[in-house]
Amino acid sequence: MAQSRSMEARVGRVKQRYASDGSRLVAGVVAISIDRRKVLVVESTNRDNHWVLPKGGYETDEPTPEDAASREAWEEAGITGKITRNLGEIRDPRSQDILDAAKSNSNITPCTTYYFFEFKVEKEETLWPEMHKRRRRWMTYEEATRCFREMDRPELLEAIDRSSILR
Repeated sequence: MAQSRSMEARVGRVKQRYASDGSRLVAGVVAISIDRRKVLVVESTNRDNHWVLPKGGYETDEPTPEDAASREAWEEAGITGKITRNLGEIRDPRSQDILDAAKSNSNITPCTTYYFFEFKVEKEETLWPEMHKRRRRWMTYEEATRCFREMDRPELLEAIDRSSILR
C-alpha cells in the first residue's frame, strides 16, 4: 500500500530532538541522480538563489534519523525514494567562539549535529508542501560545491563529498 504524505510542512521546534550535549539534531539527504552525475538541491528560504541540501530537524515522533531525512526530502524537495547509504554524522563546523555565543544569544543557531543519507530519487512530484517557498534544481558536483563554498556551508560540502556523486 502507498504511504500517505502530508501536504503540510512541519514548522517550529516543539518536537525537536537534541543530543545529550544540547546540540540540535538535523537529518538530511544527498539526492543523487540515477547516473550519479547530479545532486538535487533546494533554494534556501533565508536567501534567494542560495542552494542547500534538503534537511531539517530530527523530531521526537520519528523513530530514526532516516525517517526525518525522508520527510525533509518530501517537504522541501517534493521527492520520494529510498535511502541507500548512511553518510554519517557531521558535527557543527562553526568555531567554538560562535558556539559559545549561541548558548547566551537566541539569535545564533545552537550547535548542530547533522545526519546525512544518500537518497535514490524514485519520483519528483509536481506538488509538494514547500513548493511555494522553495525551488529545486539538479546540479553537478562542481556547481553544488561552488554554491556551498560561497555560502560558507562546510557541513554541506562534507556531506556531498561523502556521497557517491561523480566528480
